[in-house]
Amino acid sequence: MTDLTPRREATVGRLVKAAIAQFAARGIDATSVENLCEAAGFSRGAFYSNFTSKDGLCVAVAERYRDVQASLPEAVASLPSGEDIAMVADAALERFLKILSPSREMTITLLEIRMRALRNPKLAAHLERINTETRPTLVNFVDDLAKHLGISFVLPTEYILDLFEALYYFEFNRYGKYSIRPLLTPLTLFLIRSEAD
Repeated sequence: MTDLTPRREATVGRLVKAAIAQFAARGIDATSVENLCEAAGFSRGAFYSNFTSKDGLCVAVAERYRDVQASLPEAVASLPSGEDIAMVADAALERFLKILSPSREMTITLLEIRMRALRNPKLAAHLERINTETRPTLVNFVDDLAKHLGISFVLPTEYILDLFEALYYFEFNRYGKYSIRPLLTPLTLFLIRSEAD
């Protein structure tokens, strides 16, 4: 989004927050502009003075999510150091997941937006732009984590991110009844290059 005045930024923020809750509860198509405005405490005019459609609001949600990911470098900087790589890796993954999946509502909303983008090339192009902006932050997180731990991985960082993203979405194929979290630390340790390699 373009630079906003503080008042407009607050309005957009409330609409984004309402969208996360409403899209997660109802789905994007079943959520009306009226539902969004009521949840945010605004009139339809407030919505349309900031967005031309729900797709514009979807982009704003994705941009807010991108902005939250900017705190990933701090997650590595605040990690404990020590000999126990499993403990440090587990702590890193915990922080990583809290940033990338801060709530069930946000996760469901992001899935809704991705599904909508599969049918909407213009929205897909916006999400691809945001992903392109975000990917370096994710790569740097993994690379900084490896440096912090004094390790290297057997796969390139991009492949590791693709693998973890696939596992993340696999969890939703189980309708929230299965958590991949117990797999992540052992998988991370498995991906570490041994000193003999």
